[in-house]
Amino acid sequence: MPLLRITHQRGAFTEAQKAQLAEELTSAILIAEAGADTPAGRSLAYVLFDEVDPKTSWYVGGKPDTTPPKGGRFLFDIAFPVGACTLADKTALHETINRIIANTLDVDGSFPQRAGDWVFVHEVQNGSWGASGQTIGIREINHVVGGAPERAEYFERLLAAQERVREAHGFPSEESRGQPLPAAA
Repeated sequence: MPLLRITHQRGAFTEAQKAQLAEELTSAILIAEAGADTPAGRSLAYVLFDEVDPKTSWYVGGKPDTTPPKGGRFLFDIAFPVGACTLADKTALHETINRIIANTLDVDGSFPQRAGDWVFVHEVQNGSWGASGQTIGIREINHVVGGAPERAEYFERLLAAQERVREAHGFPSEESRGQPLPAAA
């Protein structure tokens, strides 16, 4: 259930390029999140294009961006449940998005030529994602989108480790909310 919001400068893409990008980027974000590009995952993978005017709404160095690089500048904001991606998955996703944009726009995607294209992976904490009136997390999302089974094993270990850290450091449980604090020793 990944969400990708692409903020771009007005006129950066034709409608055909948007369609191509949506197709290719959907596959990329599903593979990063669930380890698989499945029909179930595609039905819940969103790609949103937000177009802004570079003369009035996109500033670089404190000034309107009147001389963007060929193709413009882009911000890619991706929302995944926490733990969906390892650092290696994120690195692969950064590389894939860069390659897709460079190929679509026929530009040099190397650094620093495309240093103004930023990719942010926002990890939504377990319990902070909701769908159909339910609180869902990585377990439910991986199941619904048909994620790779080895990912489920990883998520279980990750969630168990997070619980152990919470307990080891005395974080209060949700069940203790509203209960009197224990007496100081």
